[in-house]
Amino acid sequence: MWQDLPSLTALSGDAVGWIHAHLSAPCSAAVTVREAARSTVVRLTCDDGVVYFKADHILPPPEAAVVGRLAKHNLGLVPRVVAVEETNGWSLTRDAGSTGPTSLEHASTDVWRAVARAFGTLQRNTGLGPDDWVTVGCRDLRGPKLFEAFCALLEHASALSDPGLDASDREALQRLLPRIEEACSDLMSDGVPATLVHQDLVPENLIWNAGQVVFLDWSDTVVGHPFFGLDRLLDSCWNDSERKAAVIGDYIARFQDFAPAERLQQSVDRVLWLRVLYEDLRWHHEILALPPASEQAQRLRLDQLHGLRMVAQRPS
Repeated sequence: MWQDLPSLTALSGDAVGWIHAHLSAPCSAAVTVREAARSTVVRLTCDDGVVYFKADHILPPPEAAVVGRLAKHNLGLVPRVVAVEETNGWSLTRDAGSTGPTSLEHASTDVWRAVARAFGTLQRNTGLGPDDWVTVGCRDLRGPKLFEAFCALLEHASALSDPGLDASDREALQRLLPRIEEACSDLMSDGVPATLVHQDLVPENLIWNAGQVVFLDWSDTVVGHPFFGLDRLLDSCWNDSERKAAVIGDYIARFQDFAPAERLQQSVDRVLWLRVLYEDLRWHHEILALPPASEQAQRLRLDQLHGLRMVAQRPS
């Protein structure tokens, strides 16, 4: 029986039964792609093609809640959905092709420009308004809520010890608060409406196939200024200033009806100045959702402290 495949025996009986109920063809192989505190992903080889099962375990929203809705409005830009079960955070999606460093990390500037354009288009056409996405379960980081979240991050990090921030780092971060608040306020006033922010647009979460891009891994999606989704995307061309400028230019062109290009570039600059803090904010939310003594929580905490020290010690 296909239910006896090793990778499926590790799943709950309810999950296996749900998978079986929604597959339209027999399954001959199952391989666990990921098994971590955040999520479990299993690759199923069926007679009619490859399907991925994903179960999200900690941070809302589960991918099922986001991709199930996006798929109705962004045909081709997100994986094809077979079935979703939001209560348990389960989703079944069709294989969209190859991903990872070999597919995009070394791609041409033209490819990355096309990816940026597609991502901006997706953010402009999510099918729901920001309030609706918050209701779905996306964390609200719009406007003043972003600054409030940064303040909560710094307050929590300042109270940590063994290891923690030393007094000079804490003082430096406190001195930065007015600039952080100014950056958040400036982003709120540029006229660009809040939308979905994919927080992990790295090559492993992108598929490029014959001129078409598919965006994967919508777990832990938030609602906020769209340009924060550009942050990780730029990491792939960070050391090439010409490529970086071209990617930014094509991306912000998708928002040119809200503000002039110069004003949009200013917002990009604000996002890039906040980028390390924003990444630490993401780790902060994940740490709070994990058992404090877990290995992943400890690792993320060290990453977070490293980022905060970078912010505290960088030239003003």
